[in-house]
Amino acid sequence: METKVVKKGGVNHISVDGKIIDTVAFKSFRPTLNNVNDFYKSGVRIFHAFVSGLKSGIKMPYSAYGEVWFGEGDYRFENFDRQMEMFIEAAPDAYIFINLHLDVREWWLKENPGNVDSFTHLSQIAGNEKWRRDTEDYIRAFIKYAEEKYGDRIIGYWLLGGFTTEWFSAKDHEESHPVKLEAFRKYMGDPSVEIPSKEEREKPSSQIFLDPIKDALLIKYRRFHAELISGLVLDFCRTAKEALGYKKIVGVFFGYIMELAFKNGSLWNYGHLDLDRVNESPYVDLIATPSSYKYRQYDDGTAYMILCDSLALHQKAYFASFDNLTFLTPTALENPRRLCNDPETKDAMIALQTNFVRKDLLNTREKTIHAMRREMMHRFASRCGTWWFDMLEGWYYDDGLMDEISSLTAHSAEILKKERNSASEICVFVSTDPLYYVNKLSFINEECICQQRLALSRIGAPFDLVSMSDLKNVDADQYKLFIFLDAYSLTEKERDYINGTLKKNGRSVLLIGACDYINKDGVSLERTSRLVEMELGLLEKDEATVRAMNSVYGYEEPKNPTIYIKDGGAIPLGRFADSRKCALAKKEEKDYKIFYSALGHISDKVLRDIARESGVHIYAEDGVFTYIDNCVAGVYNTSAETTTLILKEDGEYKELFSGKTYKTENCKVTLPTGDSPSQMLVLKK
Repeated sequence: METKVVKKGGVNHISVDGKIIDTVAFKSFRPTLNNVNDFYKSGVRIFHAFVSGLKSGIKMPYSAYGEVWFGEGDYRFENFDRQMEMFIEAAPDAYIFINLHLDVREWWLKENPGNVDSFTHLSQIAGNEKWRRDTEDYIRAFIKYAEEKYGDRIIGYWLLGGFTTEWFSAKDHEESHPVKLEAFRKYMGDPSVEIPSKEEREKPSSQIFLDPIKDALLIKYRRFHAELISGLVLDFCRTAKEALGYKKIVGVFFGYIMELAFKNGSLWNYGHLDLDRVNESPYVDLIATPSSYKYRQYDDGTAYMILCDSLALHQKAYFASFDNLTFLTPTALENPRRLCNDPETKDAMIALQTNFVRKDLLNTREKTIHAMRREMMHRFASRCGTWWFDMLEGWYYDDGLMDEISSLTAHSAEILKKERNSASEICVFVSTDPLYYVNKLSFINEECICQQRLALSRIGAPFDLVSMSDLKNVDADQYKLFIFLDAYSLTEKERDYINGTLKKNGRSVLLIGACDYINKDGVSLERTSRLVEMELGLLEKDEATVRAMNSVYGYEEPKNPTIYIKDGGAIPLGRFADSRKCALAKKEEKDYKIFYSALGHISDKVLRDIARESGVHIYAEDGVFTYIDNCVAGVYNTSAETTTLILKEDGEYKELFSGKTYKTENCKVTLPTGDSPSQMLVLKK
């Protein structure tokens, strides 16, 4: 069997021996004959087998089938065989993804004292060459065995490691360790250099930026920290691809730039900043994440953690995991169909509900179904894959939920046949490199990147989410509005491209905060002024609130520096709440417009007005969540009996979930969101 990612009709699909398959799947830490067979009978044909002998963050074994790696060169595959036999019985002609857990085993730590657990302290062992070699030997041995015995069923491999198996270095908080220090000295080419102290790493939260001169070593250390983890991931992926003869696909969980925004600086600590190298690597075919934990409650519109449209540019397939707590989760232990009733699984279920602050419980069957439809609409509009995650068994043991799975799987097969492309007229850029200059405790990434997703999803128009590294790879002619969320530092080529290519042909550019303000040589407000084409100044007293366009937006607390607009030639659109100095303005040139906001976390009302003025088609008003590409147009609205969708042309359209046909008048159609908050029209027959 040969599998690869192929692009067809604007979508990165998985191809098996030349045949495109639908990317709906099922995953569980407790796959059994019952839950696997339920999903198989519902039409799902991709399943996950988790191969691990280690315990999770809630102290339960990741796999109920047990270990296969018992020592250096000591591989015993009987437990893996038992798991595969179960899948073959429960889902006879299904495809299997292998989830191969690579974290350091206890026996290895005992044989190699002075090392730490990669599950919790990944960055402190990632530079250990012996661990890397031993792990690569395990990858090769496992793949050789699995391919020889089950190669006609296995379509690919997910390589897992770090905290929660998502390649997080979650518990070391950038602290030094002899193994890491040795690797850092090699990276720097200086045998005497030291890792910056905690005092040097942690600046006051009101300070946005590091000092590029005084903190030069810290900036280099943060690059090293991120590159160490991305390099480890890519080495393991390369080993797997080579072992497979480059004939099957390999994936990882990585690149959570839109999600990692805890006040301890998790994006920097966890080590996902070097995501562009992973996204662009030929050794990685698949990227997966859960849907955002911040926007998955019933009334939310959902969001993704990664830059999914950059993945599309680099022929990567993305999978978004639906792992919400369903209405059955609180009583799953009582379900008579459960087969995994061991004490550790029971304890883990209790810990999941009590120790982890999970606020995503969908507490009725109807809410669970509506949320499943919402996630599927987002998946269709984003042109990616998905899997339902029955984490500890029993979250889907309900006829109503399984009927919905059958229906959603059938809808997915229907959409699969259609030619699909982005319909976005807005392109949103997120930069990784400027974040090395950012004080990780400033929380600016939460304000300007993570929280901005909510307002973006409520503009009423689709947007593409792209890495700044792909600035020149996007088709500029597709878009009418370009938004730069964190362009604090620009290269000369990026600056020239924005000025010379994007600022023309009637397009608009929205620049935010201290854009083009900092680089390795220092800071320059004059540089920012030139980019936004407005004269700027610094507030003497920092402010956190802007009033603009009948809305309020800004930060939790003031941050330094805070810029204001001095230019009398700019058209004021918003002002700081206290000083009343201009904080949002626009400039209209002959063939382009520039919008500049001094603060991020801009409201959906302001973004919608800017988009409308830029000529972007608005599909829905009033902050309604929309899910749109050239093939489908969906809304999610839990707060109104009806929702009006404004299409680009009149016609008759089928609603996906009900099968009803709607005819537009003046391109408008009213959908009964009181009956079901999830409504999606199919635009192409």
